[in-house]
Amino acid sequence: MAWLRSPKQFIKLIIVLVLLSTGIFVFLPNLYSTQVTTLSDAKPDDNDFINLEQKSNPWVISNSIYNNSKGYMEGVKSYTTLGHDYDTLLSLSSPNIDKQVTILLPIYSKESLSKIDSILGWDSDITFKISIISSSLFKEQIEDKIIDNHHIKLSVLDRSTSSAFLPGTAGASVWLQVLNPEEIETDYVYIMDETVIPSPYSLKELEYLFHVNQLDDYKNALIGTRALVLSTTEEQDNFCLPIDTRLPVDKVQPADMILGTWLLRKSWLPYIMTDMSLDSLSLPLGYYISLSLQQQLEIPTIVLPLHEDDQAVNSNKQLCEKVKLEWSRNTIWRDLILKNRYPTVLHYRQLAEHGVLVVAQGSTQLISLHPLLCRFKNYPVHLVILGNDLSRETVHHALKETNCDSNVKLYDFSGMKERMEDTSIGRLVKVTQPLVLIQIKPTKLTPMYYAIQSVANANQITEIGLPEKDIVHALWISDLSLQALQLRIKLVVITDRRPHSLSRLLQSAAKSTYLGDQVDLTVHMEQSADRVTRMLVNSFMWRQGQKMIRHRIRKGGLMPAIVESWYPSNNDEYAVLLEDDIEVSPLFYVWSKYAILKYRYSGNSEAYRLMYGISLYAPRNLELVPAGRVTFDPNSVLLPAGYAEHIPYASQVPCSWGGVYFPEHWREFHAYLVTRLNDLNLPKDHQVRLISVPGSRSDKWKKSWKKYFIEMVYLRASVMLYPNFQHFEAFSTNHVEFGTHVKSEKRQSVIGTFMVPLMQRDTILSQLPNQTLPLFEDLPVLDLWGKLQSLEILETIAAKYHAHISICPRTFGTFDPQEFFCRVDGPPDPLQEFPMAAKQPKPPILIKDVVQPIEYQHVYEYTAEEEENARTNLLEYGPKPIDVAQLPFVEEKFSNKDDEMLDLENDLDTLNRLYLKLNPENLEFLKNEIMDIENEEEIVDDVEEEEDGL
Repeated sequence: MAWLRSPKQFIKLIIVLVLLSTGIFVFLPNLYSTQVTTLSDAKPDDNDFINLEQKSNPWVISNSIYNNSKGYMEGVKSYTTLGHDYDTLLSLSSPNIDKQVTILLPIYSKESLSKIDSILGWDSDITFKISIISSSLFKEQIEDKIIDNHHIKLSVLDRSTSSAFLPGTAGASVWLQVLNPEEIETDYVYIMDETVIPSPYSLKELEYLFHVNQLDDYKNALIGTRALVLSTTEEQDNFCLPIDTRLPVDKVQPADMILGTWLLRKSWLPYIMTDMSLDSLSLPLGYYISLSLQQQLEIPTIVLPLHEDDQAVNSNKQLCEKVKLEWSRNTIWRDLILKNRYPTVLHYRQLAEHGVLVVAQGSTQLISLHPLLCRFKNYPVHLVILGNDLSRETVHHALKETNCDSNVKLYDFSGMKERMEDTSIGRLVKVTQPLVLIQIKPTKLTPMYYAIQSVANANQITEIGLPEKDIVHALWISDLSLQALQLRIKLVVITDRRPHSLSRLLQSAAKSTYLGDQVDLTVHMEQSADRVTRMLVNSFMWRQGQKMIRHRIRKGGLMPAIVESWYPSNNDEYAVLLEDDIEVSPLFYVWSKYAILKYRYSGNSEAYRLMYGISLYAPRNLELVPAGRVTFDPNSVLLPAGYAEHIPYASQVPCSWGGVYFPEHWREFHAYLVTRLNDLNLPKDHQVRLISVPGSRSDKWKKSWKKYFIEMVYLRASVMLYPNFQHFEAFSTNHVEFGTHVKSEKRQSVIGTFMVPLMQRDTILSQLPNQTLPLFEDLPVLDLWGKLQSLEILETIAAKYHAHISICPRTFGTFDPQEFFCRVDGPPDPLQEFPMAAKQPKPPILIKDVVQPIEYQHVYEYTAEEEENARTNLLEYGPKPIDVAQLPFVEEKFSNKDDEMLDLENDLDTLNRLYLKLNPENLEFLKNEIMDIENEEEIVDDVEEEEDGL
């Protein structure tokens, strides 16, 4: 510190400090501006705004829900595309058109008279037609000014001196309300606000606007050079451009309203004065014009950059002061903006991710929805309040007091006319773009409920209607991802001519639990569906969603009936495929949705790729074993391997007796069949190596869709989830209704082999190990033949067989089956042979002697009293209404069963005896048949003994 003792050194120190202080004072604002929080990162309560000086150019945001916006103007509107600067706009060439414009001058004050002189002195290549609308007080003065100008038209319109509208509002601008587009000869109208006095700059502005408006990117936009951008918070002031430099003023950007002058297309005029409500007419004229064009024609408002010399002119400052004063005085305008009834352009900057839209109609619904609202933490919530007993202040206070306001954006539509509420919600949906809409489903459905549902459907948004009493049981919804909330499960029923079976299936489905979800039902009827079946389908009432009916005009068989019954429209659509001889448990939908959410939306990519569906049925036998169908109990395989009791398992076998199929895999199956079925056209002596699952009995099936699905899942090593509850308790069962060509006694004897008990009480969680579905990687895996394997082993087998039949590399997760059909050079595989059950010979046809028929003549003798009694008895004992469910089976003269079903029928006798031996205690209804079998065995034994004696 000795150097401080020298006066020279001390003076040098003082000079250095002064220079540093000056430098800091000069450069600190710029340094601060580069560190300010950008809007793309800012929260709604941040008061700092962005600065375009940053190297990363934060004005264009990347984390926006609009990043896929199409077109330049859509990108500018959503802040995902950088707008043009002043020089670029001037350099762009516009088409040479006839430049004509009608200038509209409202004159209602002495100061406004100077507008006429200013405009008459303009010299431009634009042809002007002038239309003056004025008060009768200034008629004579105006006529004196325009006496020699025949291109100027004067209209007199007095406005009421007792008007309740503030000056500058749409309601006070009576001249705009009576504007007739048919009287305007030009394609463009240039309107000057009453308080704007033209200047030399005004002509330059008009020529600039006219040039830009001819450019393709700006043809469908309301453009101006002075504009207001509304703040998104009460604490922050609005932004008046080009005076306010908190926003970049050298780029094209969206705005909420144009100030002072408006260049309009004549075709827009009929759409401007459409909303004549008191609140709308109380808005400032510029905001009213922008709002009308946005709502009616989706025309955005865009502010253009100016030359640096024109930015800070006095006229711009005066307009900014004027609109600031209007904002402070116009309480109706300010309240509507604070209610978020009309989202501002800066709302687009805050929408970094999609969210959920929740609609509460009245205080009662809001109270019921409150626990659910507070649990949403993973994505934004847009809360819309309707009705007359709610207000923004009370709802905001309630959310804040319960610490639920941090993730909820409030939109107050209370007090609106009912016909306007759904329209306003539709516009809000277009801005916020939620993926899910939640509303309360009333006991008695209202028009408003249907209207909101229609808004969701029109915008392809998942709509969830929750019954009010079920909300407390559905709070887990908030823990799911938005993608999980978008899932839709459809019921697809395939039927032919079994109305009794179809009635049983539909009734069981109607009594099931659907958790408040909308579940659509589609019924596919075969060409041969009888009249009773058609009547049943038409009259059946389905209250869970839409009912759609399809009827084939040409019989196609079971394979196209199943495969063509559903094609997913997106990757969140699932289908429960049900044939008409199935019956479902009341809990089948609960099981389906729980499993889908667990394995499809858990983020496990392996589960997403390898699991192709969920079985509702719990099989009691294996059908693909080469030796023939054998009984099967999964616990006999899983328990010795150390798995917990009742653990669900994954199997490669597809279930055709009630199953949920996933969209990507079913879409791939369609593509697989398109190519695979071409192999049926090959000649018998072909030398092509076709796909044939080694050792699978399905290889001999020719008409079954399962044969080809098994081929695909074998090559993909994919699996299906199967339930494994006590006593084979399941969520669907098969009634084994083959038709009358299968003897009724055979059906009754084999029915116990395939029918399983349906779960009636919700014991899903209580039976599952640890009361939850296991993770995908913890599921036991069985192959096509019921042997315990691992996913890795299945992948190895699939890869090996893939190399055997195709030269294309094996891919993962593409769901494109074309890689299977790159044929290898080599001889075809030998045909597989499987043991078949012995066919019983048909009984001989007995021919009776032909006799001549005898004719009888009947003579009736009865009294009048006996005739009256007969009529009474006829009414009492006559025909009764038909119960479709009790009808006998219809004989199918033209059987079109697939090979899987025929294979099953051939195994009936074997299955009967096998099942009776294993489970005689469960078949009390078969005692007579058991006795017949025992008697038959005793007779055989007696005969053998007699033969031995001889």
